[in-house]
Amino acid sequence: MKSTLFVKPGKVEIKEIDKPTIQADDDVILHIVRACVCGSDLWAYRGLEDKEPNSENSGHEAIAIVDQVGKDITTVKPGDFVIAPFTHGCGHCAACRAGYEGSCQSHSDNFSSGYQAEYVRYQHAEWSLVKIPGKPADYSDGMLNSLLSLADVMATGYHAARVANVKPGDTVVVVGDGAVGLCGVIASQMRGASRIIAMSRHEDRQKLATEFGATDIVAERGEDAVAKVMALTNGADAVLECVGSELSTETAGCPSRCNCRPSWPTPHKENRPQQLVLWQPGNRWWSSFSHYLR
Repeated sequence: MKSTLFVKPGKVEIKEIDKPTIQADDDVILHIVRACVCGSDLWAYRGLEDKEPNSENSGHEAIAIVDQVGKDITTVKPGDFVIAPFTHGCGHCAACRAGYEGSCQSHSDNFSSGYQAEYVRYQHAEWSLVKIPGKPADYSDGMLNSLLSLADVMATGYHAARVANVKPGDTVVVVGDGAVGLCGVIASQMRGASRIIAMSRHEDRQKLATEFGATDIVAERGEDAVAKVMALTNGADAVLECVGSELSTETAGCPSRCNCRPSWPTPHKENRPQQLVLWQPGNRWWSSFSHYLR
């Protein structure tokens, strides 16, 4: 089968490799319909992290058709059309029940990669795959892309709004205008926020944020951005940090009331103490990717 392999920084290639096989009773083999590229897939490509040359690429977002199932799988069958999230929870431990299946307590191999291929082995599939009604031919090109976003980026943006407890009438600040940030805007609008302030300096993304529900745009960064938000509001009810840089993390902790609910849904590449991100006195701080912090 064909698979995308990481050759070296700045270079990937499509090569022929062996098709994956069932290795555990709760495995599923998926025939990939569509896959996409996450920002974290680009870290090694851009030379920002070490990765073995000629190794499996790190793609982890896909929609697919079930090809084979292990003997313990009862929730899906060959031929089913599914969303393949990159997290593989058990569905019944405390972490999974709380919505943090990436930190599943039943097994440690909670993540997948190598989705930019014709087939992929998907472990711990009994609870984690999400069935889509019908088959790919039933959907438009745009709808297939929308379904693909539910494998990671839209779910991440929504998780940011959920863990920050965004609720009707809230004022929400979304730090970042990438895919996760824009999905955070959508999620905040879905959850009833009355004011959504998008921090964005790119005109095309500002237009998208407004289309998705943002009521205000702040193009400034750092202290200037905080001052602009505080001039617009009496402080935010919730702040969604959707970039992952040190500056954006510090910014997210500032434009808030004392009972503000910030969340950090994105992986962070920079070294910093976990307590800076996860907790400050007097505030409720959240991180949906605390296991990524290093």
